Amino acid sequence: MRRISYDDYLRKNKARYTITRLRLKGRRGARRRRRDEKEREILLKMDRARGEHWIYQGKLEILGPRRYRLNP
Repeated sequence: MRRISYDDYLRKNKARYTITRLRLKGRRGARRRRRDEKEREILLKMDRARGEHWIYQGKLEILGPRRYRLNP
């Protein structure tokens, strides 16, 4: 059986894998830069506001402490 170095394999195929993944899912790759504290707080506030709005509209139902239902 042929031996393959995982590091070499990863180095050769990473670019092709990333391009294929982006084409199939239509999403960007992972972030390279960490978010700063201010940006993280703002995004968390926006996320909470969206969740509260969905509950108000009836799109999101809380079924239990860790169970939710998202209605269309």
